[in-house]
Amino acid sequence: MSVLKLLFVIALARWPWLLLGLVCAIVALLANAALLTLAGWFLASMALAGVQGQMFNYFLPAAGIRLLAILRSLGRYAERLFTHDATLRLLADLRVHFFKRLEPLVPGGLPDMHSAELFSRLRADIDTLDHFYLRMFIPALAALGVMVGGYLFLSAFDRPMALMILGLWLVAGVLLPWLTLRLGRSAGVRQIETAAQLRRQVVDSLQGLEELRVYGAARQQRHHVEHLSQILLTSQRTQARLESFAQGAVGLAAGLAMWLVLIVGIPLLAAGHWSGATLPMLTVFALISFEAMQPLPGAWRMWGQIRTAATRVLEITTAPPPVPDPASIPPDPTDLAIQIQGLTFTYPGAAVPTLDGLDLDLPPLSRTAIVGPAGTGKTTLMHLLLRFWDYDRGEIMLGGRSLRAYTGEQVREKIAIVSQHVFLFNATIAENLRLANPEASDDTLMEAARAARIDDFILSLPAGLDTPVGPFGTHLSGGQTRRLAVARALLKNAPILILDEPTEGLDEPTEQALWQTLEPVMRHRTVLLITHRPAGLEYMDQICELAPPPSGI
Repeated sequence: MSVLKLLFVIALARWPWLLLGLVCAIVALLANAALLTLAGWFLASMALAGVQGQMFNYFLPAAGIRLLAILRSLGRYAERLFTHDATLRLLADLRVHFFKRLEPLVPGGLPDMHSAELFSRLRADIDTLDHFYLRMFIPALAALGVMVGGYLFLSAFDRPMALMILGLWLVAGVLLPWLTLRLGRSAGVRQIETAAQLRRQVVDSLQGLEELRVYGAARQQRHHVEHLSQILLTSQRTQARLESFAQGAVGLAAGLAMWLVLIVGIPLLAAGHWSGATLPMLTVFALISFEAMQPLPGAWRMWGQIRTAATRVLEITTAPPPVPDPASIPPDPTDLAIQIQGLTFTYPGAAVPTLDGLDLDLPPLSRTAIVGPAGTGKTTLMHLLLRFWDYDRGEIMLGGRSLRAYTGEQVREKIAIVSQHVFLFNATIAENLRLANPEASDDTLMEAARAARIDDFILSLPAGLDTPVGPFGTHLSGGQTRRLAVARALLKNAPILILDEPTEGLDEPTEQALWQTLEPVMRHRTVLLITHRPAGLEYMDQICELAPPPSGI
């Protein structure tokens, strides 16, 4: 999908509101031009009537001026309301689409993508796209409407003059935007890319501050961040200069149009072809008509930023998932026995398979522990079971059918995970628990908390379930965080439970208490424990030890 196709496909979802906003923008621009034009004619006519001692009906023009002033205000308000509402909803829809497309790519499809980079694309890049609708697309069409209406109006007085002013409109509304687009493209691309790099480096600096200080690399990292900041500032200065040049050039074109009307109109006035009030009226119209072209050159200089941002969004939304779903979806498995036969998997770019010929049976309701040192493929096996990666050779059978026959959603609906890395959003306890079951009531949440033995802690809090957990769960201890993960697994109520180093980093009393909490949770479920610690192995039915891959291959 091309960038322009993406932008217009997004716009189709809210086209009635965008069209209504466009109509309001044209009405507001024409009403403003008509208001000042009529005011110019009105003042000139009043002056001429006073000099000649003639009667003049000023009620009708005064009423027209008031009407146009009201119409201009209402048009501008409605245009802002409709276009901004539609654009914000478009960007919200795009973020949802982006997240839905991102979900199947994690973790297998984005092995080298920084979290700050993903967040930059989800927030900053999508925010940049609003310039296309609010500053480029709608204003360009509105300016086109003003050009057509203005040309027809001026042609009624003098067609050659109307053609010359139309040429100045095209210079201000087409040639200048094209010029600023060409001049600002590289700076816009550099600005978006540098801003993304800067966000990554700042996040890395904050997350790795202790390591940077230990190894004496903090100053070098600071210089790197400062260098990126200077590149970003240089790009912004280039864009600001283009903006100033564009505004000045449009002002020059408006001044030329005004003098053109005077040069053409004075002889026509002297010859009696125009009335005395026509010349100031058309002069004011020629000058004020450039209001519609004023924002275009400065807006189109941003096309480089918009194109780059849209391309970065497309890289995610059009990326193929690392594990494609089957064309035909089979019924959900009823028998949840898992058989692993000759399983082999090698990470991209690796010379040695992480798993090579693994055989393992997990009967329903069994408890199996996978033990071994780091790098032996324990977590890799979990990712293969979750369909995050696809295996090279061998087979994984679920309910007598190949795991490849099921969609990723079908498989993951059957599996709950309690991991050593429990992610909690900066939200309330209830909101974090409802990630597993959005429809769960407060009573259901407390029932799961009671089974996870964290209900007493929740009840002791003044706000209870509505207590914020803080960024990344910083308001909770390690044991409390793991118990929330257990409660979340219970709320999912999946028949297969994977425990990925569930007690890693906990002290011995907390570790023993957590296993006492997990013991009733594991009942009536097929359990797979991934660990390199002896704790918890007494609860398992079978233990499978993975050996590290041979070196030097």
